[in-house]
Amino acid sequence: MIRRGIALLISLTGLWTSALTGQATRAELTDGRETTSYRDVLGFLDSLVRAGADVRIGTLTHSVEGRAIPWVLAARPMVDGPSAAHRSGKPVLYIQGNIHAGEVEGKEAALMLLRDLTLGALGPLLDSVIVVVVPIYNVDGNEAVGPADRHRPGQNGPAVVGRRANGQGLDLNRDYVKMEAPETRGAAALINAWDPDIFVDLHTTNGSYHGYALTYSPGLNSNGGPVNDFVRDEFLPTIRDRMRERHQQEIFDYGNFRNQEPDSLDQGWYTYDPRPRFGTNWFGMRGRIAILSEAYSNAPFKERIRATYNFMREILSLAGERRATIAMLHATRNRWSRDSVTLQSEYAPPSVRDVIAEITEPAGDGSHGFARRRRTGQYRTIRMPVFDRFAPTRREAVPAGYLLPPRLTDVVQLLRRQGIRVAQLRHPWQGTVEAFEVDSLTVSRRAFQGHRMVRLGGEWKPRSGWQAAPGWFFVPTAQRLGVLAAYLLEPASVDGVAAWNLLDRDLRQGRDSPIVRVRQWTETPMIELP
Repeated sequence: MIRRGIALLISLTGLWTSALTGQATRAELTDGRETTSYRDVLGFLDSLVRAGADVRIGTLTHSVEGRAIPWVLAARPMVDGPSAAHRSGKPVLYIQGNIHAGEVEGKEAALMLLRDLTLGALGPLLDSVIVVVVPIYNVDGNEAVGPADRHRPGQNGPAVVGRRANGQGLDLNRDYVKMEAPETRGAAALINAWDPDIFVDLHTTNGSYHGYALTYSPGLNSNGGPVNDFVRDEFLPTIRDRMRERHQQEIFDYGNFRNQEPDSLDQGWYTYDPRPRFGTNWFGMRGRIAILSEAYSNAPFKERIRATYNFMREILSLAGERRATIAMLHATRNRWSRDSVTLQSEYAPPSVRDVIAEITEPAGDGSHGFARRRRTGQYRTIRMPVFDRFAPTRREAVPAGYLLPPRLTDVVQLLRRQGIRVAQLRHPWQGTVEAFEVDSLTVSRRAFQGHRMVRLGGEWKPRSGWQAAPGWFFVPTAQRLGVLAAYLLEPASVDGVAAWNLLDRDLRQGRDSPIVRVRQWTETPMIELP
């Protein structure tokens, strides 16, 4: 529910604050020595309302430790909900800060952006875009403050920051498939309701030593389609040019060197993992524009805030300019029907590009991409292979849909949280299906985010005369999130429901997986789940 102020939000948490004077963040008030607390964020938002900012503030969800997580709507003129926002023809942007609470400049820059959009010089941007901002996504991690040397080793200020994990001990940027955290579920519900055109996730990189104020990435999953191609090949390169020309800040595609030894830097620059457990990859698979922002951890805190702020400002500006193109791409994707889904992938052949590297010296941590090393302040532009995209290694045909037995209610609940439509059979159905016969099953030795990840091998094989009783679930792929549904339900997917242990009790080597797929679906009476 959208509210005009945050008095209720503050009273729900038992907080009231006058920690901030006017509309300034903690980082601004302390000249970059401190970062904003949860109490400060609420006080800052309240100060915007009291100063007359036309914003609407709602609650995303409550954290594990009981804190209300605010989200803020900024529009001119104000809209009363998602339908009105999309009728306006303006791109809707969802901006999220502080998913890793030790990475703090996104939170500061998001608050500053809200202030300047509603009370300051950036107001004209709201003539072209609508913005939904979650400035402090990981509120519990933000309040678990400690020395930066422990929570963010090597980061160049501030001295005290929050921790990476949420109140459950989960990394929220690994939760977008399994959706076990209240934060993820709340964000998914908001995104399903608003269907934003652009998703921006604000981070700080702690990897290689380079010469960029900020690095970025589109969605990396191979199932992103033409929308991902546009943001990677046109939208973000334009932002890069504008950051250089308008703000004198160099930015580049996110990555790390394979080897940071000065004479080995030319081995290559590598981006990160394409699985949708990461927020931008997940959002890109939904057929919308996804942008990862990674401020440079070795830059001073104030510079990281400035780079993040400028990056967001240019995204908003370009989104308004390209609104017709964005609308056309998203309308096309809504009608897009893929014949196959990529389940496993590897780095695609690289392009050869110039990359700015900082020359470093050994510091006892090796020379790998994330090694901590001694800086020299010397920079060199080196031509090298850049691995910034992925190619499929396993694809599967996209069927008409998937049939799930009634006992898989946990899977159905997860699909619905994702925004995927699920129906339930009212009458018996009989026909030919394909069942996945498992020929290998590997369980990881080490736990990851509380799970022992599963890797399945096998093949789909026809099964004629298959019978499904009333109560079986049917997931059609002829829906906007059909590719995402197929990716999650395919047993060989490296990041689907089988990988995350949701099918463990039904999986045996030499036996069929419990989820079957239907190449052609003959209409049968069903109940569409609400």
